[in-house]
Amino acid sequence: MAEKDLLPLEGNTNEEAANEAVQSAPEATQTPDNEATPTDAPESAEPELTSETPEPELDTPVVPAAEEAVEEAASAPSSETESDEIPTETPSSSSSETGSEDESDDANDEEKEEHEDHTADYAEKETDELLAEAKRILNEVSIEQARVPMLAIKDVLMPRWEEERAGALERFIEEGGNAIDFHYEQPSREAFYQTFNEFKKRRSAWKADLANQMSVNLDLKKALLDEIKKLAESDDLPTGQTYNEFKRINDRWKDVGHVPNDEARDLYASYRFFVDRFYDNLRLSQELRDLDYKHNKEIKEGLIAEIQAISGKDWSAAIGKDLQRLHAAWKEVGPVALEDKETLWDQFREASNILHEKRRAKQDVAKAANDARLTQKESLVAELEALATEGAGEHGNWQKMTEKAKSLREAMAKVGRTFGAPSDVLWDRFKKAEKAFFKERNTFYKGRKNAIKEALEAKYALVEQAEAMATRTDWAEASKDLKRLQAEWKKTGFVPRKDSDKAWNKFRAACNTFFDAMRNEQGEVRATQKADRQKYEKTMNSRQTVEQARKELSQLENNMGFFTYADPKSPIVQDAMKKVEAARKNLEKAEAAHDALRKAQRDAAKQAEAAAAADAASAESSEEAEA
Repeated sequence: MAEKDLLPLEGNTNEEAANEAVQSAPEATQTPDNEATPTDAPESAEPELTSETPEPELDTPVVPAAEEAVEEAASAPSSETESDEIPTETPSSSSSETGSEDESDDANDEEKEEHEDHTADYAEKETDELLAEAKRILNEVSIEQARVPMLAIKDVLMPRWEEERAGALERFIEEGGNAIDFHYEQPSREAFYQTFNEFKKRRSAWKADLANQMSVNLDLKKALLDEIKKLAESDDLPTGQTYNEFKRINDRWKDVGHVPNDEARDLYASYRFFVDRFYDNLRLSQELRDLDYKHNKEIKEGLIAEIQAISGKDWSAAIGKDLQRLHAAWKEVGPVALEDKETLWDQFREASNILHEKRRAKQDVAKAANDARLTQKESLVAELEALATEGAGEHGNWQKMTEKAKSLREAMAKVGRTFGAPSDVLWDRFKKAEKAFFKERNTFYKGRKNAIKEALEAKYALVEQAEAMATRTDWAEASKDLKRLQAEWKKTGFVPRKDSDKAWNKFRAACNTFFDAMRNEQGEVRATQKADRQKYEKTMNSRQTVEQARKELSQLENNMGFFTYADPKSPIVQDAMKKVEAARKNLEKAEAAHDALRKAQRDAAKQAEAAAAADAASAESSEEAEA
């Protein structure tokens, strides 16, 4: 029961003082707002009950009709489409009194604080936990109370989904995709909106039912108002029986619930007027006032016990909601004896201050932890920005720098979530630096891919020339041309082994065709020429073996770039690393064999000089004969 609803003037400690107050009080007058206000005690708006303000004293035993109208208007559903945001102000048209505006602001502040508490709690939970919490709220929490936590869950999840989708889009574009073709499914987002849309559907139905109920409530309250009017206008002073009847009517009035906003002002003005008149008569009943004081004291002691019990718990959104409920309940309790007033309020406020201090402490801890994580992220962002402008130059360095960029992203994830404008700025800087790095990397590998393509085309051009020379019969000149082609072959550049082997086999087959035809045409070749040719082919084969081993190793190292974001412990990655190591050992073995062959050839060079001179003379004779 509200503190100004059912009790006489607080502070009158004897029947004589009450009688004097009633006898000296003039009749109630009408205010400009058509609300009756006793002239002996002008109304003042009841201040907000917080941990920093003392409990207010009431000057008149009037019913806060305007305040109740605002409370009902604030909690009643609007006819307009409900917003998903927590409102910052809810002006009410049912009352223009300062007290009503304060109550409305208080309700909005409490809703914002509740939203912030829920958001802080939910930000520490994983997405799957929040999806389960949303379903729990839908199924277990009343539609009226579910809105704030449901919106808090949505506000926590939306940045995660947007961040996840933005990352996927960046990777899609980096891999060569077009943004217009990008499609990304988020099962968690779809699951949440199934729950959220069901909640909105239920809330719409609830609001429709509430509008119908308020219409019924209006009729009920009008009937109750007629009963109160009858008691207030009675010629007989209230008795204990009359007072009990009034309390039953008033309790039924409060149990009825909200009425439409456009009817609330006039209805509560009339209610307040007749309640004031009834209490003007009730002031003469000292005994009833004392009983009411005692009853209100018991209620306040219960509220004190309850708030003291929760003051020993850690702060959470649920505790914050309980604290708001207890403060609201304290405001609704009627007055107590003057000697008990400050004592009770001090006990209640002390426990409330403990909870407010815990809330501030939790916020301070959260801010300190967030600042520490922001500092870590600042360092990682600066490191990535430096990496993005460094440049690698060659494949091996790009591989190392890619691993470094990957490790920086993993480190950012390990730091944990942060909040606030600095967090958004850091994340934007990180994404910008990462995008610049991978753009430069992709430019390098696109150029490398083009170089491989050009080298392969050059090799096949040499294959075509060699195949055309295979049928020539000008042996000496054709031999020079083929040797020139072989020298050009070594300058064509790197090509993956799979493609290089195909081209090389065709090139070698064309050369063999020519030399086989030349041997058949010239007859038996001198042993020294054969030895030279075998030595040359052996040298070429040895050099080709080294070249192929080197190209194979380079290709395998290049392939490792495709595993940039893969788990190093993945079997595929492990197998690729083993192939790289095997190719490296094969290259070392081929280079050692080639060096040994070259050394043996140099040792035999002097012995082969005479034979080489004879071969040259023979070749010149053959050319003259052909001419």
